[in-house]
Amino acid sequence: MRILFSLLLVFGLLFTNGPVSLAAEDDITGITLEAEMRAMIAQGIIQGYSEGEYRPFEKVTRGQFATFVARALQLPEGSGNFADVPPSSKLADGIYKASSAGIVSGYSTGVFGINDNITREQMAIMIDRALQYLGIERQSAPLNFTDVDQIVSSTSKAAVSNNVYYGIIRGIQNQNEDGTFDGTFRFAPKAYATRAEAAAFIYRLLDVMKEQTPELAYQVATIQKGELVYGPKKYATFAQAEAAITNPASQVIVQGTKIVKMYSGNVIAQPSPGKFTTTIYQSNLSTSLTYVEPNTEMKYLDADETKVKVQVANTIGYVKPSEVWLVPTAMIQGRSYYQASGGELYHYIYRPTSNTYVSYHYGKAPSFMQEGQKYYSWDGETFYNASGQSVGTAYQYFNVLPIRTKTNYTAAELNAYVAANKADSPLKTLGAAFKAAEAKYNVNALYLLANAIHESAWGTSEIAKKNKNLFGIQAYDSDPTNSAMKFDTFEACIDYMADFISKQYANPSSWKYNGAVVGDKTIGFNVRYASDPYWGQKIAGFMYRADKYLGKKDWLKYTITGTTVDGVNVRPEPNTSKSPLYKYPTKNSPVIKLGETVKQADGYVWYKIQTDLAANTNAYIRSDLLKELPMAK
Repeated sequence: MRILFSLLLVFGLLFTNGPVSLAAEDDITGITLEAEMRAMIAQGIIQGYSEGEYRPFEKVTRGQFATFVARALQLPEGSGNFADVPPSSKLADGIYKASSAGIVSGYSTGVFGINDNITREQMAIMIDRALQYLGIERQSAPLNFTDVDQIVSSTSKAAVSNNVYYGIIRGIQNQNEDGTFDGTFRFAPKAYATRAEAAAFIYRLLDVMKEQTPELAYQVATIQKGELVYGPKKYATFAQAEAAITNPASQVIVQGTKIVKMYSGNVIAQPSPGKFTTTIYQSNLSTSLTYVEPNTEMKYLDADETKVKVQVANTIGYVKPSEVWLVPTAMIQGRSYYQASGGELYHYIYRPTSNTYVSYHYGKAPSFMQEGQKYYSWDGETFYNASGQSVGTAYQYFNVLPIRTKTNYTAAELNAYVAANKADSPLKTLGAAFKAAEAKYNVNALYLLANAIHESAWGTSEIAKKNKNLFGIQAYDSDPTNSAMKFDTFEACIDYMADFISKQYANPSSWKYNGAVVGDKTIGFNVRYASDPYWGQKIAGFMYRADKYLGKKDWLKYTITGTTVDGVNVRPEPNTSKSPLYKYPTKNSPVIKLGETVKQADGYVWYKIQTDLAANTNAYIRSDLLKELPMAK
């Protein structure tokens, strides 16, 4: 499809010195085609002879009509050599533009017929060619004119039919002897067209163009010194803009002021108005994988017209373009990073909208990290330096510790930790409630305490004080204060939370299950429990600090392995004779290894594991399906 330079046809500015002011009384007032003619005059396509004189019923020549069309479509420069159209003619420019565009042609004698009156049939042919020039699909409509037999050539019939289909040609009313309309129309193909009829044909052509020609929505921009420099050309489709890219590393596709495709960079979650999270989907954009809060950084992988491919943690999915910002690598002002300090690992989260950082203490710094250096990671496990080179992989123990374990700390020790770190916290008297919930529901008490510290600011948040709600239960992103669930006591809230987590997020038969660990946006509770992509890491940090303060009784107590493939089955015996108890959905799902068997009849050693079942039973997984996870030490 051939695209015009602009669909905002500001004809008046192009062909007059200023806006045209029509007289209150002129020679087009009250005529049938007054509206059409006034519109064409206002846009500078048809011009008057003197003030108030436009001669609507005067015959139009072929040269004049070609010029009208050239003005209306803003045709590019053309050339030609019709014998009767010298360059000095005022109409030469328009005629040669229309001729070069394939809209008009001359006679077989080599002349154009510049001063010949144009027939309505000839005008229909030129309008038909203009539609083809615009790339508007040719259509056909039945010709019910009473004089259709006068349209002889097949070319003329096809042109008139196409014009009728698009409403450009409507016909002339036939009248009875008394002057009333008899309900039929004629086309009058051989009649000479008037200036008013020419105006109407072109006016309707422009209407069709606006309806049928897509908006030029896309541009290609080049990144120069951290800023976008827009190219002069616009494109109707994403594919056309993509095809126009000549240097992918430095060019992007822009829709309006928004980048919609780039070579590399970050994707920033910016939910649509009225939404509070950005959803990551499967490629169908209907099946949800996870969701994130505003300002979340995601890794850019690719984009097309309808979706952006991203990575959050180790989840690969798709987001709607309307719910994110794309920031090319060359335009990134800041990035989230990890840093070792005093042997501890801190995470600095970048907030793009405010260009600021917030931080939290994640855990033990991996041995491969140098103090003070910035490291980057999408999952908090595998880290890269500023050059993008991998420097090592290390898991934080409490981030991947299954919550079906029991802490070694007593209620008194949990209370002592709280009292020492937040003297005014109501949590300092709730150690017994956390331990009771651990025993009742098989949910780790240290995890429950860390979760409460994080969600309720050590029990001092407004929701905790007013609702006795320590975990933000039902405190939805849209209205957390008013939606949060109410409890009679803190103890009741702790009991509810342990039961809820056990039955929902730590339950292999629940659709919310992604492993019984706090995890991230790929594995564990964090996949579906919280929009904060670092919710699991923050809770792991609280567990780590509490354990460190209390003597590291829980630190590295268990050997934690990860599944080597998706969908690993958990067996009640070290063989496949019985049905699986459940399966781990995702590769690298954390599993506690308790021991191993001798080689079995199937030729494999099997690992004895602690399951994620509430009953805390032991089970087996074939040894080649588990691999010990490297821990930060």
